[in-house]
Amino acid sequence: MKTKFFPAVLVLSLLLLAACNKPDNTKEDSDAVTLTDVDVSAYDQWIYLSFESGTPLALNVNEEAPEKWDIALHRENVKTNRGAALKSDAVSLSALTELPSGEFTADVMTDSTLVVDISQMMQGILGYQESEINPVLNAWVKRSGMPPAYTVSPNIYVVRNKDGKYAKIKFSSYKNAEDKTGFATLRYIYPAFE
Repeated sequence: MKTKFFPAVLVLSLLLLAACNKPDNTKEDSDAVTLTDVDVSAYDQWIYLSFESGTPLALNVNEEAPEKWDIALHRENVKTNRGAALKSDAVSLSALTELPSGEFTADVMTDSTLVVDISQMMQGILGYQESEINPVLNAWVKRSGMPPAYTVSPNIYVVRNKDGKYAKIKFSSYKNAEDKTGFATLRYIYPAFE
């Protein structure tokens, strides 16, 4: 009896564990792609994402961007590939059923935002690199205080890519399961509003 009971309990436990690890998809946004714990912590890397493939690609900040990508993340920074972004009032993917009104913001060039070298930080020197940054998407997470506390915006962002297609993005965390910062969790629907 015990030998038959043990496998049944093991199978039931595994099924429950699998159910707990499924993404929280509602019926309305079951088409959403979920990316969990994307490591954006490196100062010397951009994490490129093509909405179509859904696979993050890490490249050194000095390397050329891949041929196909829509957004790239670097710590709290985000840029688009000749796209633009809008912050909506919606806080869930399923609530945003129509393209929101408002002005989309394109990336801007900056030489004082992207920190790529902290090797001399104790001497008060940070290494910056000139780069395009999207001011709207850069608001997805805010850092405050010391030690830093991070707050993720609850709003849905809409990105219009260079091909004129739209994606709805919901950022939900800047920490991984071990409570370490520098790990982005996001869900998106692409294409949206078709």
